[in-house]
Amino acid sequence: MYNVRHRSQSDTGNLTGNAQGELEMAHQIAFNSAGSAQYASTEREWHGLGQLMVRGATVEEWQQAAGMDYQVQRGYVRFATERGQAAEDMGRMEEKVVLFRSDDKKPLGVVSDSYKVVQPKEVLEFFRDWADQGGLSIESAGVLFNGKRYFATAKLADGVDLGGKNRDRVVPYALLSTSADGSLATECRWTTVRTVCNNTLTMARNSAACHRTTHRSKFQANEARKAVELAHADFGAFMEMARDLAMIKVNAEMAQDLTLRLFKAGKKDDDAVRASAGYNRVLGLFGGDGKGSLLDTAFETGWGWLNAVTENFDQHVRSQSEENRIASAMWGQGDDMKQKALDLVTALL
Repeated sequence: MYNVRHRSQSDTGNLTGNAQGELEMAHQIAFNSAGSAQYASTEREWHGLGQLMVRGATVEEWQQAAGMDYQVQRGYVRFATERGQAAEDMGRMEEKVVLFRSDDKKPLGVVSDSYKVVQPKEVLEFFRDWADQGGLSIESAGVLFNGKRYFATAKLADGVDLGGKNRDRVVPYALLSTSADGSLATECRWTTVRTVCNNTLTMARNSAACHRTTHRSKFQANEARKAVELAHADFGAFMEMARDLAMIKVNAEMAQDLTLRLFKAGKKDDDAVRASAGYNRVLGLFGGDGKGSLLDTAFETGWGWLNAVTENFDQHVRSQSEENRIASAMWGQGDDMKQKALDLVTALL
């Protein structure tokens, strides 16, 4: 049900040795013990390293293709008090455990011994009932930072057009993500994708569209599913907001002001902001360089400015690796900046 795509001398087969190491350093994508990149999608490959899936594949096929068929296990944390100390004489850190992968034994993080792990398989298992009932389709799944984070997304509906002369379609997705190092809580949230440019924007994180569980508590999958199912009203409100933004005219001066306020923080002065790469890139994307920026729903509108910001943080912002940029856009500073942009532009309504 899936086609494996790897970069190698013949563009087939698994990566081994130095070739795998070089790609891990270049793209920071997790590999399993067999040398397969741990990412799968129905839409596109990630740097030629992922598995291209057929829609309708089973949960088990997704688990295997995305490399999410391993277990996160626990081990003691021991330490040496002096150089060359024998293992049997090492001290042990109480109330802490090290989490590690069952397949290659790589450590993932040191956490409290009460840390509630959500296993990689469980992330995809979360979508099984919906998928079996035809209520959604899994679209992507993957492992980041060598197994410290993992996620899956599923399309909830075919999407809705904003209207206008051109089709400007927004599709709702459910994103379930978690971590094995304490860097992320387990979170299920609605996120939207604008198909013309693949920009992603999370609906307000303080709404019913987001269900969050810390690792101090056991993740209750049924409660998270109910929260997502009840959030349809939030998506309707989001689309109404998007249509309203597509009707709000934003000229060059207004776009400059919004972008200045977006990037201005702390002691940074206005001239420094205007000279920054991010400021000028957002304005360039808004002015016609962005994907879909010339659609009538986006050209010189609030919706167009919001998507210029999301495209910047999803696809163009400078980062140490593609993986770091994606992680930032999904959970970190990029996600925060997109939410800030949403707050700024909706204040115009």
